[in-house]
Amino acid sequence: MSSEIVKWNIKDLKVLDRVPTYYSIGHLMVPGGDTKKPYGKYVVAYNKITKDRYLPTGPELAQSAQLYSIEGDKMQLLLDFPTIGEPHYAQAIPAEKIKDQSVKFFDIAQNKHPYVAAGEKNTKVERKGNEVHVYMTAIRSHLTPDNIEGVQVGDEVYFHVTNLEQDWDIPHGFAIKHAATAELLIMPGETSTLKFVPTQAGVYPFYCTDFCSALHQEMQGYLRVSPKGSNVPLKWHTGGTDSTATVAAK
Repeated sequence: MSSEIVKWNIKDLKVLDRVPTYYSIGHLMVPGGDTKKPYGKYVVAYNKITKDRYLPTGPELAQSAQLYSIEGDKMQLLLDFPTIGEPHYAQAIPAEKIKDQSVKFFDIAQNKHPYVAAGEKNTKVERKGNEVHVYMTAIRSHLTPDNIEGVQVGDEVYFHVTNLEQDWDIPHGFAIKHAATAELLIMPGETSTLKFVPTQAGVYPFYCTDFCSALHQEMQGYLRVSPKGSNVPLKWHTGGTDSTATVAAK
């Protein structure tokens, strides 16, 4: 079984070249294809029904993608590689368009987020009526605080997580079980917020969702939720340190 890419001269409706692919082209991608001036150097063939080209392991078998040069008179295969699923869309642009404009990390000293915790000594938990604000930090390889109690059913809990890392390739994730919202991905030096409203009493684990180090699994903790109207005091701690509680004005 095989398929092929055909290079045309659209003006003269003339076939300039043909090159085989494996096996059935699902979609083609030319870098910059959605722009007014596509980059006419390359084309990528995303091929479907190619499951037997690679080892049949895992719940989803690899499909095939092939990168061709289309600059010269004859097209040339530059790269043949597996890809996941049957890709229905892709896009590419030259790396220089974005690489020098990428934010590598956020200077923690310049973080002006209203709920930033610029260090572990700045972490705290505050109650404002039925709102509970957790000023949390993440750094390899723990969350601070990692144990919180005194939250009640129906409280609006806001986890304001500050990533203390200053290495540009160490983001941290954050999620809590049964949250109705998506997880966070927090870039180095950045602060992001996740809202959680518990609907029943119990113990809810929270954890980092982005692999960061050999001790990644240590980045977890627990939120203990009490019934509405409970007199369990609001307190928190990390490891074996002393607990602290803060109740702010409404």
